[in-house]
Amino acid sequence: MIIAIDAGSADTAAADHLLYEVIDGLEQPVLALTHMVAGDDRPHVAVSLTSTADLADPVRAMVAERNVGLAVTRPGASEPELAGPSRLVRGAYVAAVEAALGTSGRVVRWPGHEQAHGVLPAAELRTRCGIDHLEGIGGVPVEDGTLIDTLDFLRPVRRDGRLVLQVQPAAGDVLIPFELQHQQKCCADH
Repeated sequence: MIIAIDAGSADTAAADHLLYEVIDGLEQPVLALTHMVAGDDRPHVAVSLTSTADLADPVRAMVAERNVGLAVTRPGASEPELAGPSRLVRGAYVAAVEAALGTSGRVVRWPGHEQAHGVLPAAELRTRCGIDHLEGIGGVPVEDGTLIDTLDFLRPVRRDGRLVLQVQPAAGDVLIPFELQHQQKCCADH
């Protein structure tokens, strides 16, 4: 089952916050992603949750007081259930389609994320944390024995149905995640 929510989040931080609120209220493992929504006057970020459990009612209850668009897809259904303002339903639908196809999305939570601690060889990181592929930014090679300092925070992307963690060189002959937990906004210093 896929549940997509568009609350019109202006950036990934706001979308992450929404996801954490929803995830904290669930007792099932989920694949949680953020999705960029373009095509209207204000690009923004929608979110999706994929689970083997039926989470539609609990998620609806959690967002009932908010002005959001929802798209719920169930296995075997011919079309998604849609609710909310049309401009937000469109974004939720886009997120649901991307989640179903596995074509894109920034992964916030997934089975295995809780194992992402410390410095691990690339092969162990993939096995332990459920990462399908490690991609070195700028063509940096990543071999099975390459050490990855997780910095206790991973943010893979979803591409072609796979979880891909982008990594970059750091001091001490290790690679670190490309997306850091505390990002400095571009041009924040001027």
